[in-house]
Amino acid sequence: MTPEKIHPHFQRNERTDPITGRTLTDITGCPWIQEGDADEGLRIYFESDESRRSYEAIPTEHPESDLTRTLSNDRDEGYHEG
Repeated sequence: MTPEKIHPHFQRNERTDPITGRTLTDITGCPWIQEGDADEGLRIYFESDESRRSYEAIPTEHPESDLTRTLSNDRDEGYHEG
């Protein structure tokens, strides 16, 4: 089986500007950004460069970067108790 049949390339485009909330009917020449990788990510189109810059200025949260404790049980407690 070819990779294309196992996991086909997805063309995911969002035509609703996330800043203005307006849906774009013609995306020719509209600014856009790619979220995620080129094969499976999402291309987001914007009404204007100003709208795109506003979107890019939104801070991204990374809650996993501030983890100070782990919840894993590396002692195997209870493993032999059934």
